[in-house]
Amino acid sequence: MTFCNSGKLFLIVVLLTAGKILQAQTRPDSLVNQLGEKYPQEKMYLQFDKSYYNAGETVWFKAYLLTDNFAVTVSKTAYAELLDEKGTVLQKKIMPVYEAGAASHFDLPDTLQTTKLYVRAYTSWMLNFDSSLLYHKALRIIPAAAKKAAPAPASYTLAFFPEGGDLVEGVSTRLAFKATDQDGVPFTVSGSIVTGTGVKVTSFTTAHDGMGFFAFTPNAGEQYKATWKDKKGVSHETALPTAKKQGLILNITNSADTIYYTLRRPDNADEPFTSFTIVAQMQLQTVYYARVTMTQKKEVSSTILTPNFPDGVLQLTVLNGNQVPVAERLVFVNHNTFSFVTDLHAIESNLVKRGHNTLQVDVGDTILTNLSIAVTDADINPVTGNEENIYSRLLLTNDLKGYVFNPAYYFSSDEDSVRQHLDLVMMTNGWRRFKWEELMAKHWPVLTHPIDNYLSIKGNVFGIPKNILATKTLVGYIKTKKNTSDFLTIPLTGDGQFRVTGIYAFDTARLYYQINNDKDKKLTSIASFTFKNELADAGAANKTLLSMLYPNGKPDSVSWQKNIKLAAQQRSLFESKAKTLEAVKVVGRVKSLKDKLEEEYTSGFFTGGDGYTFTMEDDPFAKSALTVMDYLRGKVAGLQVSADGQSADWRGSATSVFLDEINSDFSMIQNIPMTDVALIKVFRPPFFGATGGGAGGAIAVYTKKGGGNNAAVKGLDFTNIYGFSNIKEFYSPDYSNPNTPDAGDYRSTLYWNPFLIFDKKTRRIKVPFYNSDNCKRIRVIVEGINHLGQLSREEKIFE
Repeated sequence: MTFCNSGKLFLIVVLLTAGKILQAQTRPDSLVNQLGEKYPQEKMYLQFDKSYYNAGETVWFKAYLLTDNFAVTVSKTAYAELLDEKGTVLQKKIMPVYEAGAASHFDLPDTLQTTKLYVRAYTSWMLNFDSSLLYHKALRIIPAAAKKAAPAPASYTLAFFPEGGDLVEGVSTRLAFKATDQDGVPFTVSGSIVTGTGVKVTSFTTAHDGMGFFAFTPNAGEQYKATWKDKKGVSHETALPTAKKQGLILNITNSADTIYYTLRRPDNADEPFTSFTIVAQMQLQTVYYARVTMTQKKEVSSTILTPNFPDGVLQLTVLNGNQVPVAERLVFVNHNTFSFVTDLHAIESNLVKRGHNTLQVDVGDTILTNLSIAVTDADINPVTGNEENIYSRLLLTNDLKGYVFNPAYYFSSDEDSVRQHLDLVMMTNGWRRFKWEELMAKHWPVLTHPIDNYLSIKGNVFGIPKNILATKTLVGYIKTKKNTSDFLTIPLTGDGQFRVTGIYAFDTARLYYQINNDKDKKLTSIASFTFKNELADAGAANKTLLSMLYPNGKPDSVSWQKNIKLAAQQRSLFESKAKTLEAVKVVGRVKSLKDKLEEEYTSGFFTGGDGYTFTMEDDPFAKSALTVMDYLRGKVAGLQVSADGQSADWRGSATSVFLDEINSDFSMIQNIPMTDVALIKVFRPPFFGATGGGAGGAIAVYTKKGGGNNAAVKGLDFTNIYGFSNIKEFYSPDYSNPNTPDAGDYRSTLYWNPFLIFDKKTRRIKVPFYNSDNCKRIRVIVEGINHLGQLSREEKIFE
């Protein structure tokens, strides 16, 4: 009997405990945390070398990727697409992610006639969520033929946004508004709020970029409208949102370290509107949770202390007694902890025709840091009135629903006025990361796209009994066009399926394969195989979404004309080179030994390049040299080799060294017998493939491959697989070299380096480059991220 009572008691305790656990798991704050833990959110930002592009130019870009505002990325592969105005994919780039960054380019046709293109960027994982969360940007294009297009018909919109979401009869609140034209450009507006019979209630006027707010209390049963005039003086009327009988008003005041919020309900509130749950979240993690009973009170105020919160957008939601969201407000929390300092200055300034310049970039901390730098002609690529940057995209607009004009402004200063203007953005834009209705119903995202671990292949083996397949694996051998190779062991499931990840190869490659331990290839010959690259595909672009994107503001007429003139000079130079080539009779040139070895051994950043190439086979001195550095000593002007051969520098910066395109050190290079060396390449500074951006150039040593590669694949079946997009080298002329072609230099981008990598050993990087023929002022932008997820940006004009 006692045992039975204990059992009943135990059962009751278990049921009560289970009930509490279940209740906790269905609380809105718990559901938010579950969403964040199960479905981490990736954000992407692209830095472009400039704001406008002429037909025929190259669009250089660097992608930065964050996961929940941390630099520890989930995905190892990023995709970028160039779209036309219809959403058709014109070009697609596949890039490996390195230290939260990836880089590539788009080559624009010189016959391009459009004035606008779009860039869409994403990872495979991001495709599991709403398409609006992908990176989208409109690019302004200066077409090949500058035709005067008819301007779009002028139209003006005035939209109203009750703070918290709704107007409630008889309850005072703040009513925000935003005025924009057909191009998303804000305009100054003022007007009056009147009743349906024309009685004026109050007036309003903009505070910043078409936005503002005013206090308002709607009366029961009354309809209101705004009367206002657009930029041309034309009168308009806009109906205000209809006030609800039952609802909740949420008003917020945001200070440096405290959020003050007030809840107000109507006099005769139904029961669901007398008790509320307040949830605040950032990056899908609950930062504040409270429950409020308002049976006796019509107004309740409280505070949220934010000193320990991260910087970024906070979403505060109020749910009623039925757990239905009834009010919501966004707040930007800013303690200035989101950034780190990057110091940029010119240590050599020579902005005459083809003058030599040197910039210096310093990062004070020892944390691993990944930066990119763009140096452009400031008169060709001027600052516009509508700019975004790494701060505004990753901390602000990535989380907002709606278009934000000139978002970079909100990170330009710590002045109170800027913070107040940013709060207007919070009042006039919505949250885009999830919908509360779906979250409360536990409608979790359906995962159809895997997390990319670089490149992957999947497939099937058919024609072999399952009992045999269960004991077998596939053996794969990947061979690239450059003869780099890698062995793979590919497990098979009982029904013959397989999937292999972590493939790192550029361009196209061959995958040779057979079933392991298959004597005389008996099983391989009777089986059939399917192989498929698992490349992410975002599908058709959302045309409605594209139509809501606006490019950077159009430059002033002087800059516009300079761009048109520059484009004409570039086309003239290109046509001149083409005619010269046509006049040359090409007679099937036999490839030199250097050409053959370049084609066989080099890939990615190491292909071509500005520098020297040495082949050991036809150089008698190579046989007598004791070490690689002994061989190079005195052969390369500007390269300083230490007496012991354990270091080298160029232009005062340390020279990087690679062994078979893998980052190495001098001691390893010095231990390689010269008889094992096939090829040595020395790259002039800067070399993009090196840590720190290669300010001291680089040395790449290639060891002989022998005939093993061909023997390994002889007689094997193969399939072609796709690798990462080829890397195009940014051309930076070296006018100290007498062999540099003396053609016109009409570059608008003077220098571009997507990877300046800093660590505890490298805290300073020098950036040397030559000026063009016409540039008088340069605009330099450095952006990036460190291992903690902090961001950095520095922009300067040198003249």
